[in-house]
Amino acid sequence: MLSIAVTGSAGALGKRVVQELLGDPDVYRVVAIDRRLQRATDDKMTVTRMAISEASEQGANADLVTALTGCNSVVHAASDEGRATSHRQSGHMLERLLDAATEAGVDHIVIISSAMVYGGLPDNAVPLAEDAPLRATDDLAFVAAKKEMERLATTWASNGHRAAILRPTTTLAEGRTSWIARTLRMATTVRTDRVDPPVQFVHYEDLASAAACVAVNHASGAFNVSPDGFISSEGFHQLVGGLQLRVPGDIADMWLRAGRRFGIRPTPVGIEPYVHNPWVVANDKLRSLGWTPRFTNEEAFVVGTPPAPWIIPHKRRQEVVLGLTAAAGVGIVTGAAILARRILRSR
Repeated sequence: MLSIAVTGSAGALGKRVVQELLGDPDVYRVVAIDRRLQRATDDKMTVTRMAISEASEQGANADLVTALTGCNSVVHAASDEGRATSHRQSGHMLERLLDAATEAGVDHIVIISSAMVYGGLPDNAVPLAEDAPLRATDDLAFVAAKKEMERLATTWASNGHRAAILRPTTTLAEGRTSWIARTLRMATTVRTDRVDPPVQFVHYEDLASAAACVAVNHASGAFNVSPDGFISSEGFHQLVGGLQLRVPGDIADMWLRAGRRFGIRPTPVGIEPYVHNPWVVANDKLRSLGWTPRFTNEEAFVVGTPPAPWIIPHKRRQEVVLGLTAAAGVGIVTGAAILARRILRSR
C-alpha cells in the first residue's frame, strides 16, 4: 500500500491528481499540500496548508518534512503555474521540496515539465520520442524554467533516488485554456509559408492520470504525455475556423511581435519557433505502464477552448481577405516611399 503526497493540490492539475490517487486501491493515504485552504473529501486524504516557495533558504522546511514523512512518492503539481512562473521561482520551490523529500526519506518524485523542452524546430521528428535531444533555447522563460526543473530532478535522482519527468503537450480543460493554446489559436489567423506543423492537446484529466500512474508504478525517467496521434495543420484550422492568411515566415514573426508590442495580440517572447515548427510527441512509453488517454486531441481542444471572438462567417471571408490585401498593398507602397525619401536625404 502506498502513501503519496501532492503539492499544489488545490490547483487545476493538483486537485485532479488527488482524485485519481484517491480512487486507486493501491493508495491508502494521499497528502494534499497547498498554500490555499482545502478540506479533506475522503478518509484517505490528509490536508496540509503550506507554501513550499516560502520554505527556509537553508536546508529543508521542518513542517514540509513532517508532511512528507512516511510517503513513498511526491507529485509536484505546484510547479504547474503557467508561463508567469520564473526560472528562479520554480527552481527554488523544487529545491526546497527535494531537500525535504530527502530528509523525510522519500525516494521518488514526479515533476511536470513540458514537451516544449524539445524545442520547436523544422527538422524535429514527427512525433518525438523521449530519447530525442532537448534543443530548446532559453528565449522563452517558461521553457527555461522547465529545463532547470529537469536538471534539478535528474541531479537528485543521480544521488540514489528516482525521478519521473512528465513532458505534456499543450494542456486544456473545461474553463481553463492554457496560454500556449491561446497563442496557437491566435497564430492561426496568419499562416506561415514555411511549414504547416501538426498540433497536440492533452486534457488535464489525462495529465493527472499520467502523474498518478507513474507515481503508483514508482517509474523513473522522462515520459511524454499526449493523446494518440496529432491534429494536422489543416485539421486544426478547420477546428478553429475564421479568417486565415498565408504570408512569408518573416512577416508572420513580425505579426506576432507587433501584436506583443502594441498589446493587440499579446504573445510571450520566444514563442515563434513553437508556432511555426512541429513539436508533437509520442506516448508509447507512458502507455507501456498501462496508462490510457481518455480524450482525443480534438476533444481536449473543443472542451477547453471557448469560441473565439474573431471568427468570421464564411460568406464574409473573401471580402475581408480582399480588404486586408488592399490595406497591405497600401502599407507596402507607403513604406517604400518613406524608405526612398530617407535614402535620398542621406545622399
